[in-house]
Amino acid sequence: MPVRGTGWVGVVSTCTFVARFAAALAARVRGLAGRSLVIAIAVGASAPAWAQGGPNAFATPALKQRYEALFARNLANPSDLDAAFQFAEVSTQIGDYEAAIGALERMVFYNPNLPRVKLELGVLYFRLGSYEMARSYLSAAMTGPDVPSEVRNRVEMFVTEIDRRAKPSQWSGFAQVGIRHQSNANAGPNTLSVRAFGFDAVLNQQFRKQPDTNWFALAGVRFVHDFGNQRGDALEASLIGYYAGQAKFDRLNTGLVEVNIGPRLALMPDAWMGSSLKPYLVATTVALGDNPYLNSWGGGMLLSFPMGLAVIEPGVEVRQRVYEASTNYPSAPDQNGQLISAYVLGNGALFGSMRWQGRLALNRNESRFAYNTYDQTTADISFPYEFDAAFLPRPRKWTLSPSFGWSRTVYEAPNFIVDPTTKRRDTELRTGLLLDAPLSDTFGFSAQVQYSVTNSNLPNFDTRNLSVLAGPTARF
Repeated sequence: MPVRGTGWVGVVSTCTFVARFAAALAARVRGLAGRSLVIAIAVGASAPAWAQGGPNAFATPALKQRYEALFARNLANPSDLDAAFQFAEVSTQIGDYEAAIGALERMVFYNPNLPRVKLELGVLYFRLGSYEMARSYLSAAMTGPDVPSEVRNRVEMFVTEIDRRAKPSQWSGFAQVGIRHQSNANAGPNTLSVRAFGFDAVLNQQFRKQPDTNWFALAGVRFVHDFGNQRGDALEASLIGYYAGQAKFDRLNTGLVEVNIGPRLALMPDAWMGSSLKPYLVATTVALGDNPYLNSWGGGMLLSFPMGLAVIEPGVEVRQRVYEASTNYPSAPDQNGQLISAYVLGNGALFGSMRWQGRLALNRNESRFAYNTYDQTTADISFPYEFDAAFLPRPRKWTLSPSFGWSRTVYEAPNFIVDPTTKRRDTELRTGLLLDAPLSDTFGFSAQVQYSVTNSNLPNFDTRNLSVLAGPTARF
């Protein structure tokens, strides 16, 4: 993407180019994917009230009832500190941060020597993006004579993050190296009885499912530049690199580099704080078997709608994909074409230290041959749970995330090499468990177990795979 000029001229040129490109891409989305995106945006646009004060749509009826009861109790007796604390706790659970702040500030008014309450006030202001107010309360939480060590540790963590976010340009990064083992590394079918040209056949032993182990390295860098216009507009860019080297099947050695860039623009900063629009460009290159395999480029549009303790992000993306032939993959260019996606991302709080993260997507893959063209629906959800690793010299928050996924893929035409009368249909189920265990501010450890099952109407594509990976991590 050419960017000319410096300073504001360069920024404006970049934003204009990205916006025009993403608008042209959005105009090409059609059919079911386009309709789904319109529905997702309409749902988001109809819910500004959920993002503001008061109980939100994700609160249970019992929690809303308790909220109303505690509100009435506080109104009748403002000096009841126990009721104020309970009201602040419930208000935080349902996303009414302003009400929680009001209750906690009343507690500090009646009793200034409450470091934990000042800490919670700092955290709430931090969540609202009021970093100077957050810093003020966090600093006040450290001034008492008997500040608990856990309060001190949390204050230091939030102050460090506030200092980072106060800079106009912010850099962050993640890296991991490790080992991965798969029970079916070559994606071989469950049985040697397959279909060939419409007849039953026996697969050659060399193509049966086989286990393998690989080492891998993953690294990512993210850059955010705040335009400083008091709206929250910013330029965001990310770069991801990955490589995996197989012990047995070197034809499956995989390398990937992807770059993503675009401005995040405040959508309704006054009526709906935190809502934003992000047009972006994306480009990816993939190597397979240590040879060039795929080049992909395109762009999309992402909307973001905070709703209490949740954030809903509908988006659309279009990519052009060009495959390259190699000795191991001579027919790869048969997959050349366009991938159109409409998706909805979401995350939010459930209860206690448990959250949810989800993704629903409708994909249309168009290729030069109809038997490689398909429509796909995919859904994934995970439930990150934070807990204290109290045995460390300085307690850290570790995260355990169970996940579940489902995909349904329907191909447009039969592949005559497999079965000229049968269109392929696959259903994949997957489940996993991820542990993210930071040991210090920079270094940590991560491990993941995942099991996937693909059921197809053609036995050639029935697969099972158990994957286990682990390795050290680094963050900055």
